[in-house]
Amino acid sequence: MVEKKYIAPNAITAANMLLGYLSIISSIKGNIHYAIWFIFLAMVCDGLDGKTARKFDAFSEFGKEFDSFSDAVSFGIAPSILVYTKLSEDPKFAPFVIPVAFIYALCGVMRLVKFNVVTTASDEKDDFSGMPIPNGAATIISYLLICIQAEKFGYNLFSIEIFMGITVISAALMVSTIPFLTPDKVFNFVPKKFMTIFIILIFLTLKYSMFLVSFYYIIYNLLQYHSYRKEMKFTSSFDD
Repeated sequence: MVEKKYIAPNAITAANMLLGYLSIISSIKGNIHYAIWFIFLAMVCDGLDGKTARKFDAFSEFGKEFDSFSDAVSFGIAPSILVYTKLSEDPKFAPFVIPVAFIYALCGVMRLVKFNVVTTASDEKDDFSGMPIPNGAATIISYLLICIQAEKFGYNLFSIEIFMGITVISAALMVSTIPFLTPDKVFNFVPKKFMTIFIILIFLTLKYSMFLVSFYYIIYNLLQYHSYRKEMKFTSSFDD
């Protein structure tokens, strides 16, 4: 018999997987807009299931594994199929379609496997080794969103070469050993009393702000890592 406290977080995790599944179907049908927004809604569910689990103290190994499998569908396979659909629009890039789309899915799943191997189910949020897979998905859909918005104003910002680059770089960052801070540490410049307003503003301007937030998160962590490497080299030179 499943304890009641586990029902809510697992139901939200199931919703995450459902939204990822709907995104895949939308991509297959060529409905890029729906595919993008289903992935975003899956991100919302991914954030809510953790908060719900903390509220009810409902952490378990089953929940951790279920969450990872759902993330594999919503942030690994769904963006990969979206990439495949988008790249398939231009026959010139046919040789790159499957390799680029698959490498993202592969690295995303490997990222989740690594996470499960090195972590245990708990209410503590540690920093990450490699970029979290939801941000990998966010980089892909936010680039498409900003390009769609630019088109409405008569600007064509979309480039298949840039899109492929974003996809491959995101894949590489997910399986890297570069430390990534939790989002609350990256966006700690926003005072806690204004955080709710900050989040509301992001949601209201999501078609633009998701691009800024997701890429700021990457750049901030890469700069932090670069500074750390320089500091370590500087320290070791004195030790020598």
